[in-house]
Parts: sequence; C-alpha cells; structure tokens
Amino acid sequence: MQMKYVTTICPYCGTGCALNLVIRDGKSVGVAPSHRSPVCSGKLCSRGLHAADALDEARIEQPFIKGEPADWETALSKAAELKKFAVGETVVITSARLTNETQFLVQKFAQALGADIGVVNGGTGVPTVTLNGIREADVILVLGDVMKALPLTGNRILQAKEKGARVLYIGPQSYTAVQADTVEITDEYTELPPGFSALLKNATHPVVVHLANDPAAATLAEGLKINTAVLYETNNGRGTAAMGVGPLSLPENVKAAFIIAETPLMEQDIYADLLEKLDSLELTVVATSAETSLSDIADIVLPITALHESEGTVTNWEGRLQMVKPAVVSAEGVKTLDAVLLDLAGKMGVSIPSGTPEELFTALSAEIPVFAGAEYVQIAKPEGVFLREV
Repeated sequence: MQMKYVTTICPYCGTGCALNLVIRDGKSVGVAPSHRSPVCSGKLCSRGLHAADALDEARIEQPFIKGEPADWETALSKAAELKKFAVGETVVITSARLTNETQFLVQKFAQALGADIGVVNGGTGVPTVTLNGIREADVILVLGDVMKALPLTGNRILQAKEKGARVLYIGPQSYTAVQADTVEITDEYTELPPGFSALLKNATHPVVVHLANDPAAATLAEGLKINTAVLYETNNGRGTAAMGVGPLSLPENVKAAFIIAETPLMEQDIYADLLEKLDSLELTVVATSAETSLSDIADIVLPITALHESEGTVTNWEGRLQMVKPAVVSAEGVKTLDAVLLDLAGKMGVSIPSGTPEELFTALSAEIPVFAGAEYVQIAKPEGVFLREV
C-alpha cells in the first residue's frame, strides 16, 4: 500500500483554503487540513473535508452523442460543427472553477469562434480588503448570507466579533443573521436602516462584506465609500472576473452552445433556468467530468479531467493566486479540457495557444495586466501571490 499527501486548493468556495488530499494506491481517500496556509490556518469547513468526493462523484469516462456511447474521434468531429454557425450565434458557457490557465484557453477558443462567453454563477467587483482586514475591523456590515456561502471567510467575521467588533447584518433570515449583533431582516436592501450609518461613520476600521453576484449589495456598498470584501462563491470566480469573463447573458439569436459544466457538483442546479433554452438549440456540446442536468439535454458530452487531476492556478476572492496540483491520474478515455479545446480548434481550422500550465500562465500574465509580475514558482508557495490590483 502506497500513501501520500498532495497539498492543493479546495475546489468549492472562493475563500481558497489549502488542503491535503490523502492518496492511497493512486486513489483519493480523504482530506486533511493544511496548517501552512495563511488562508485557513489548519481549518476546513464541512465541504472542504469532503473535497475528495469531488474526484469520483458521478464521473463520466467516455464521450456520448445523443445519449449513446461514442469514440473520441466521432464525438470531436460532431462537436466541430460549432464552426458552421455565424459569429454571434454560438455561446461559450464556461465555469468559474477552471484554473486561470485553462480559463485563458477557453477565452481564446470563444474568440476564435466569434462566440459570446460568460459564466452562470459569475460575479463582478474588486475587494479593497483581505481576509486579515476583515478580522481587524471594528464594525462589519454584512449584506446577505455570506457565512453559508464562504464558511471560513465567515470565520474571520466571528474572529473580529470575538475581539470586540460590531457585526451588522442586512438580508433574509439566515445563519449569518443569527451570528450578527444588529439585524435588519429584509429580502431587498437599497439603503442603510436607521442607526447603521452612525455605527459605520464612527468606526475606525469599518468593512462591508457582500457576495460578488449580488448587484443590490454592490450598489449599496459602493455608496458607503469604505473598505469592501467582495466574495466570489467559486474557487476561481475572482480569477475568471479578472480576465473579463462576467455573468452570462444568452444572445437572442443563439443557435449553439459549448458548455464547460461546473465540477464538482453544486448543492443546487445552477443550470435549471437555462435548460429549456439550451435544449432548443441546434447544437449543444458539454464538456464535463461528472453528470449534471446538462447531460440529459446535451447533443454531445465530452469527458474531461476533474480539477485535482491537473495542474494550474486559481485566485481566491482576496486576489491571492494559489497552486492546484494533480493528485491522481484520470481514468483512461478522459482528456484534459486543454486537450479537448486544442483538438476542437484543430478540427475547426482555428488557432489557440498551447503549452504547459506555466507557459500558459506566462502568456496570460503578459496579456492581462492584473496578473503581470506574478511568478509561477512563487505561486506554489503556501502564501501564494496577490494580483497587482490588491
């Protein structure tokens, strides 16, 4: 029996906790916290403790066409029919869980197709405070149930409260509301309740915290002119937004879609509102490592590696670049998304970049200013490297 630990980044929320995947005889069998990471300091939430499940849950290990098993050559040739659609008739729905390097390739693939690109669960906004900044705040205004979405970020709020900070909450009844000192229960928030303004104005180090996909919260936070923690709910939501890939908007004339499905499976079906529209398209190609609701409506399903079967970088909500490392070898018949994109581009007669993860990171950092100056070797250290805008 051979056992090893592979230190990588949790595949779930945007806090970016480091963890050790426990590998026995080439299979992921468990998770242990990483005590070297300044993000989580040896702690993990319940989702992080079950991160090993994301490698094996409902995996797809061969291509399918119209629900029937197919070989790679046939499936890729059929998927290459995306090229027949005119500019603007194809949409690329990407995932905010991909590494920065693969997201860069997806963006180039969309550009080569003349396709719109977006993410279903995306967000916008640049935080002006880090995790440690939340812990050092004396008044924290929380908009929405952030503790459920990002538990270890929520832990920083509780640490601040233990040190004497006042926690103010606006939003629906939730776990976060229960933890706050002063609460305003509402489904909508457009202005501060009476009394909140004075507490924030008199604070020495006030901070407002909200989710990146909450436009109402962002508007309210912007008007306060104080340090803001903008929390992305996926492990690379911040990196995806930094590349200019924002929330999805389906064009009216869309006829085809190339979709990179969310992996690991989410607690809720993020595609539920899109299924009817996607099912009506002339061609829907889904690249995924696991079964989702998209599997039932896809014309073509292409099996790809899970996050911890390949190498690359992800960016937590703070803007901290961290390294994802391969822990296990993917099943025979499964390709990396990078390989799938290159094969499809070749069959379509279009060109996209290629190379190792480090080479692709060098290319994206040369093209996207906020990534400039970050060195791949430094990102591999426990503390990672911050984006330039932080």
